Amino acid sequence: MEEAYRKCSHCRGTGICHVCKGSGRLALQKGKQCMSCYPHGSGKCQNCRGLGGFDDAGKPAAPPEPVSP
Repeated sequence: MEEAYRKCSHCRGTGICHVCKGSGRLALQKGKQCMSCYPHGSGKCQNCRGLGGFDDAGKPAAPPEPVSP
């Protein structure tokens, strides 16, 4: 049985912060950490915590690995 999995709408499943593009730094402010990441300055999406999506319970989760026969 396949579990329900939804891609994150903020990062579109990449897990990368959409503000700093994963760098953890703000482009226009030299030496400043991105405050949109979680944790701040990590480069991870704040919505899915860098995992790329959500499981059937709505908790941040990585995409399910394909089952090989």
